[in-house]
Amino acid sequence: MDTAPASPDTTPAGGHVLVTGGNRGLGLATATLLADAGWSVLLGCRDDRRGAAAATALRRRGGRAVHVPLDVTSPASIAAAADLVADHTGGRLAGLVNNAGVFLDERDADLESVTAEAVHELLTVNAVGPLLVTRAVLPLLRAAGGAAVVNVTADDADPATADGEATGYRMAKAALNIMTVNLAVALREQDVVVNAVDPGWIPTDMGGPEAPDDTSAAARLVAWAVTAARRHGTTGQVLTVRQPPDALRAEPVTVGAPPHGQPQ
Repeated sequence: MDTAPASPDTTPAGGHVLVTGGNRGLGLATATLLADAGWSVLLGCRDDRRGAAAATALRRRGGRAVHVPLDVTSPASIAAAADLVADHTGGRLAGLVNNAGVFLDERDADLESVTAEAVHELLTVNAVGPLLVTRAVLPLLRAAGGAAVVNVTADDADPATADGEATGYRMAKAALNIMTVNLAVALREQDVVVNAVDPGWIPTDMGGPEAPDDTSAAARLVAWAVTAARRHGTTGQVLTVRQPPDALRAEPVTVGAPPHGQPQ
């Protein structure tokens, strides 16, 4: 099993960042951007084999990456993962991307088909999990001397998009959005910014091959939220690829610099 080493890795050109659901899709695309630019990436993945394979692939292209076993539905797994992250990073984590998520087509299609189990799973993975992961690594974020949390949301949380379908999923992402705003207020004085990113409908395993939006553009926005949002004073926002921040248009994603512009 490829997990975080016991000795701290304190010399990345960028900071240390934990990406949940980092073995595929948007999580892997974001992790690749950050690793390519010198960040030390920790891939929090439930599937040990896929997580280890993704970390190996990133190292082969010259990045710093390790797999951290993490099931965001399990408080015990979250606690164990936080300990591994602390060991690997020397106790300082500059970024957290809460990317792990689930969409349940058939069990959440409409009011007649939705089940209690489906709603509980959707809320646990998409909203409760990110909250508990953030809480577990909060001491590491504080210790970084400036950090960023990014929650991957969806435009399904916007009441304007309601169409009577996927009620449980919409509920979960709406909960994630209000969590983002509330944590931004709670952590402002601790120099931790918290934002959500709506990546659009992208062609991942969850989105499907017919999705029309661009995974690369979404990953660039998530990476910007990790690396530059704090510098621009952006916190408590839902950022979207359809209307990206002006700062992202004017300034290419600077993924090579941690929050204070020096290794952490």
